Amino acid sequence: MTTLGLVVAEFNRPITEQMEQEAKATAQAAGATIYDTVSVPGVYDAPLAADRLARRSDVDAVAVIGTVITGDTNHDQVITDATAQQLADVSLERDTPVTLGVTGPGMSAAEARERIENAGKAVEGAIDLVDELPAADPDATAD
Repeated sequence: MTTLGLVVAEFNRPITEQMEQEAKATAQAAGATIYDTVSVPGVYDAPLAADRLARRSDVDAVAVIGTVITGDTNHDQVITDATAQQLADVSLERDTPVTLGVTGPGMSAAEARERIENAGKAVEGAIDLVDELPAADPDATAD
């Protein structure tokens, strides 16, 4: 059975609350366990929480969910780009799958509500990676 960490951004909570429910329902339907759910203020804060969960030996993968709604500036683009890069870094540095269930940038609130199911896709992706990735060879060396 796969054990997941879940990171949920609180910003835009009416939407991320539904995303959290979707993620938990998807995990349950797949027979996965959510070890811990960590709430963070916004998606930009998610990499640290994902890193803490990925350090745990009892967590197989981490799914990060949230939504970034567009405003009058390109702030949404900057936030999502930085977050995606930092989450990829956590995944590689910790050798633990970290999936991105963050919707945005360039979305209205209505478009974000239409993408709530992306939270479930992030959980499915985390489970699939745990199942499909080959085990790391502790004796292997980099060339």
